[in-house]
Order: sequence, then structure tokens, then C-alpha cells
Amino acid sequence: MLHRRRQRLGFTLIELLVVISIIGVLVGLLLPAVNAAREAGRRTQCANNMRQLGLALINFSSSKNTFPNAGTFNDTSGASITSSLAPGTIADTVKATWMSNWVVDILPYLDQQDLANAWDHAKPYMWSTQSISGQPANLSIGNTALGVLRCPDDSSAQLGQGNLSYVVNGGFTLFHGTQASYTGGVPNATPTPVSPSFVTMEWGTGIPQRLGVMFLGSQAGGASFDYKTTPAAITDGSSNTLLISENTMAGFDSSGTLSGGSPTNWACPLPNYCMFIGSPNVCGATGAVRTCVGGTAPLSLQADFTTNPPVDGPGWKQSNTNSSTNGDYINGGQNVVIKGTFPFSNSGHPSGCNMVFTDGATRFISSTIDGTVYSKMITPAGSKLPVAFRQAPLSQDAFAN
Repeated sequence: MLHRRRQRLGFTLIELLVVISIIGVLVGLLLPAVNAAREAGRRTQCANNMRQLGLALINFSSSKNTFPNAGTFNDTSGASITSSLAPGTIADTVKATWMSNWVVDILPYLDQQDLANAWDHAKPYMWSTQSISGQPANLSIGNTALGVLRCPDDSSAQLGQGNLSYVVNGGFTLFHGTQASYTGGVPNATPTPVSPSFVTMEWGTGIPQRLGVMFLGSQAGGASFDYKTTPAAITDGSSNTLLISENTMAGFDSSGTLSGGSPTNWACPLPNYCMFIGSPNVCGATGAVRTCVGGTAPLSLQADFTTNPPVDGPGWKQSNTNSSTNGDYINGGQNVVIKGTFPFSNSGHPSGCNMVFTDGATRFISSTIDGTVYSKMITPAGSKLPVAFRQAPLSQDAFAN
């Protein structure tokens, strides 16, 4: 009698384990690629948002022949920049002067004409009472979520709130990137320094105005610190000068830890919520002869005046120097959790930030870019600075990618 071999109907346990192992290995190999593709997609969406904001600011400047204020305050011509308040002081009594920032100015250029029409320019951004019939209050408008203002990789953003992941170029003027507040009123409009160990470049010398693109200003336009950059003032070239950077520490904060308890959103004009600055370490240490205060030529920026042209002093390199005691370099604030504490470029992307130039071009800038190159990218008129600060022309090969 013939015996037929019984046909096997399935896998053995060993074969099944082998198949599972192979699938696991394939998943392990593919997962990093999938995650990288997702990150690239988020970074691209972030860059697209910034490109729209850059074009809106450029269209504004073409229409008005100036860029808008980074932050606008309801100060009169008697207001001035001083240093009378102690570092970190918050002047709660003048919050009524905190009007709005650059985002409000470009709403019509972002296809948000309804929000622009509803905004009451006579009231501060945190005004919570309806003042225009049939329209929401300013605080409600500023708390409206706008996708173009939020980077998908900004983990600090809160769903459905007035987030802001992008800030404008405020140069190297430290009092335009304060820790706590901007104090308006007459006769003392005082931005406070971040800490006693930081130095400032004196506004009255005319140097800081050539180191950035958008600054704080008064609503009436007559204050001594008012200055608006025109397109013609960007003498180093619009393709070489930064306009917008990422900053995950800007925008919405319901607690108002560094805004005197007032909630912040994309309309807040306080400089540490709407601007970025270059590291003040380019000026050297407080109390040393290498100070920028009063317009003194800092030794940290001086070249050899006797044998070489005074350009590209070594101090400029400090604008992006990674240090255990210094966090004010690109992406140095990624571990900061309190909004408003880090007025420097940082993002949720690994290895760098998206940035927009004043010609509208958007590039990903490495967090390890040379500090001197980064200083030149921030500065719109480095070739027009006094000799102790003057910068050599910027090679685009130094940052192009």
C-alpha cells in the first residue's frame, strides 16, 4: 500500500519567527528614512510660511517705502530711551502703551483684511473689551490661530491659539531684545537690559540703526528712538541681509511670565516676543574697555589700525559662538521653556533655522555658521559703519546651500 506524504498546510514556528525578524529589520531600516522625510516636509512647510511673511513685508515696504516697526508703542515725542530702571524691572502701569507689532501691519498682505479692519489701533494688543461695533476685541484677534505664523516643528505652539514662530531682524541693539518689558510713557521710555552683565550699543550714536532692519517705534512717529529702515538703506544688498528668523520663544504665552502678567500672542510688541538680535558678546564684557556704550570703538571689534584696514574685527565672530556659559547662538535656546527668554534665532529643526532675506529668498542656515558671516547677514549696512565696526563684503558662498 502506498503512503502519500501529508502536505504541510502552514509555516513552522521557526519560519514564522524568521519572517517576523526580516520584517522587523526592514521596518528598522525604513523608519529613519520615513522620519527624515516627515521632518523635511515640516521644514519645507515652515519655509513656505516664512516666504509668505517675507513677501508681505517686502510688499509693505514697497508700498510705504519703509519696513514697519517691529513693535509699536503709544509714546509721545517726549519719550526717550534711557537706562533709569533696574535690570528686569517690569513697569505694569504703562501697559496701555503696548500697541501692536509687525504682524498687525502686514495682515492685509497676508489675505487677512477682515482681521486688519477689525483691529483697533487706538487700543493696546491685550485690550479685551469690544471697541469697534460688531468686531472682536484686539486680544481676541491676536489669539486667533493663523497657520502662516506657526512652524509645524514649533513644539511650544498651542493648538488654536495666537502662536508666532517667526521674528524680525532687530540687529545688535540689546535694549531692543529685552528680558522683561518695554516701558513706555513720558518722559521715560525704557527698554530694560536682559541682565547686568550685558552691554548695549548707544542708540544716539547712529550705529545701531545700521545693524538691523526693524526696530521699536512710537505710534505717532516723533520719539527720539523712532527709526524705520527704507529699502534703499540696505546698502549691503537685499540678498545678503536677513529679514526674518525662527524663534520658538516668541508669540503666545497665557501666563505672561516676562510680560508683567499680561498674556502675549502674535500681536505683542514687546521686543523679546517679536524680534531677534545678534549676540551682545560682539561688544566684549561689561566694565571692560571693550564696551559699545556711548559709541566707544570696542577693542573686540577693532582691527590693526596701523597696518590693516579696520574691517571684520574679531568681535563679530562672537555673534554665533557656542559656549557652556553663553546660550545666545543659533538654536542655543532649544531647551528654554519660558516664552520671551531667548531673543535669538532658534527653531525646532535639528542643525539650524529657516531664515528669510530682504529679497524674499528663504534659506536654511546652519547653527554652526561662522559668527562673522552671521553678523554680516544681520547687518544691512556693514560697509557704512564707522571704521571700528566696518564689515568687509559678504561672500554668498559662505551661506548659500
